[in-house]
Amino acid sequence: MSASPESHFPQDYRGARRAFIAACEARGVDVIARVHPAAKGPDGKPLFLDTAAMGPRHATRALLLICGTHGVEGYFGSGVMTGLMRGGIVPPLDTRLVMIHALNPFGFAWNRRVNEDNVDINRNFVDHADPPGNPGYDELADAIAPRDISGAAWAEADAVLDAWRRRHGDRAWQQAISAGQYRHPQGLFYGGARESWSVQALRAVLTEDLSRVERLVAVDFHTGLGAPGAGEIIVETGSGTPAHARAQAIWGSGIRAAATGESLSTPLTGTLERGLERMLPGAQVTCATLEVGTVALPAMFDALRLANWQDHFAPDTVRAADIGQRMRDAFYGDTPAWKQAAWRQAQACVGAALAGL
Repeated sequence: MSASPESHFPQDYRGARRAFIAACEARGVDVIARVHPAAKGPDGKPLFLDTAAMGPRHATRALLLICGTHGVEGYFGSGVMTGLMRGGIVPPLDTRLVMIHALNPFGFAWNRRVNEDNVDINRNFVDHADPPGNPGYDELADAIAPRDISGAAWAEADAVLDAWRRRHGDRAWQQAISAGQYRHPQGLFYGGARESWSVQALRAVLTEDLSRVERLVAVDFHTGLGAPGAGEIIVETGSGTPAHARAQAIWGSGIRAAATGESLSTPLTGTLERGLERMLPGAQVTCATLEVGTVALPAMFDALRLANWQDHFAPDTVRAADIGQRMRDAFYGDTPAWKQAAWRQAQACVGAALAGL
């Protein structure tokens, strides 16, 4: 194992993929590569969702680790997976361990949260024939994703957002913006009009690696919300539900439920957890998000708005590199202290999940 945990964390998508594959190969663990059928990276080369699995394929218990659901947030989860492999992680007897590296490789490679179609993968698990509504977003759509970022236009958009926030409160404001929306394909937190390639690839992984599982614990690695380096284990349902009780038995009373307002996250639509439950209807699924904070919410929100402007409305690419770096900085704490804190919390989270199985 490397002397310092920060050495596990990558500088870009290609380096992340190389390090993860090398760590797996050093352990004799095969990596299955699924090439994206359409998207390419900034270097013009193919992009991949990579899967590594340990333990018996017929196991009825399994731990699933996922990184890069939100693309640029994959730096964190990739470093964790590489570090776990280098550190000699072994699943319990009769337990399957599956790692999905870069569920959204496009976003990872291009420093975006979304995929090649501007779809937020963690809002994409819905019935697209009858997607949920989000009237708050509809009301704020033009201010959330402005077409003009000149000083006056940006200030006007901010004034609209601030006025809505004062009327409805901080929590309602955050939920209106980030819960998920399905009517504005050039907006933020867009859940898509159809199933994404990432969702289809996830289903294929579950079919091949976890078809017999009866009890699944899943951890999805994310960044953004919270103080820099501070971690929160987020579950969707509140106390009194079986899923919350199972999560509490694994990770303790420190878990935070989005449904009840305990979490930094508000309730979301079309999440990975809902997708896992539908794809594995015969399994008991206990899912958690490990979220590690990076920058203040206003800075993160502005980075997302600028990236959206660049992708949809920018007249040229003069600011592309700067905006890409701003996105990376908003979702990746590229410092030794941040990486050490993130690594400690990820180790504890994964260790508890394995012990719980």
